[in-house]
Amino acid sequence: MEMAGIRKFSVVVLLTIVCATSYGQITTGTILFERKTNLKKQMGDNPRAKQFITEENKIRIEQFELHFNDSMAAFLPVESDEEEQGMLKYFTTRNSVYQDLSKDEKMTVMDLWGNQTFLKGEMSGRSWKVTENKRTIGGYQCRKAIWEMNDSTRIYAWFSVDIVPSIGPEGFSGLPGAILGLATENGGVIYFAKSVSLIAPKQELLTTDPGKNDVYTKPELRELLEEKMGKWMKKSDFDGMFSWL
Repeated sequence: MEMAGIRKFSVVVLLTIVCATSYGQITTGTILFERKTNLKKQMGDNPRAKQFITEENKIRIEQFELHFNDSMAAFLPVESDEEEQGMLKYFTTRNSVYQDLSKDEKMTVMDLWGNQTFLKGEMSGRSWKVTENKRTIGGYQCRKAIWEMNDSTRIYAWFSVDIVPSIGPEGFSGLPGAILGLATENGGVIYFAKSVSLIAPKQELLTTDPGKNDVYTKPELRELLEEKMGKWMKKSDFDGMFSWL
């Protein structure tokens, strides 16, 4: 094949790949998320938290990676090189969430005061209202959806049909594509995808083995924590801890 023919062939192949990934063919890769938490908004009038939160440290920024293929997904915190800021490290969650998309099951590994706790359950069935609002996140066009979490709280999600699996940060799912943006209505917690890599993740990243550790259901774990920590934590504390699980 002549050089001109090779170049022409290469361009055709490249365009074919680009078009394929642009029309909903992405089924494997890794999404890097940045989470911004406004601690003042999240903690509200909690008197115990107020003494530690100032205008200078109220925004806490953390990163997570969502590894996925067409049947499995794992949402994992990215370790930071920065030194943790005292009590502030306990004001946000750093859960790992493993999803088996084929079985509609998930395993959440919660970091509870430095201890790993395993929580099993089904992928949450949330009733999303898809809107016509659109925006671009991480280079992908997304559509906005709304979930009425309760009478006073709404969660906004922006999903892209270009990334096929129904996945998202914190194990959120149930939309026709990957969630690349997620936010509480008051802006207390905001996730946005910073980049998307199409390199297939290693299989060992997508699963977890609790070994000999106890594995709880959501009601079992909440009952246990209320029994052990009820003297120090309020009902609203537990509601916040379990509302996104």
